[in-house]
Amino acid sequence: QALLVPQELTTVRVQDPRVQNEGSWNSYVDYKIFLHTNSKAFTAKTSCVRRRYREFVWLRRQLQKNAGLV
Repeated sequence: QALLVPQELTTVRVQDPRVQNEGSWNSYVDYKIFLHTNSKAFTAKTSCVRRRYREFVWLRRQLQKNAGLV
């Protein structure tokens, strides 16, 4: 008899861009990042944060430096 193991899934959505400090010299765009998972590796099964574009750039550089997979 086969044992069925539930598949772990993680969904990440980047949405809702917003201009902050519009019209000023320090305006920027941030994005809503929504995560939903059934993975046991995460304590919180859902989370939502806002992040700036430059934080995505930083993350990509870190992944490239540490993993060489990006």
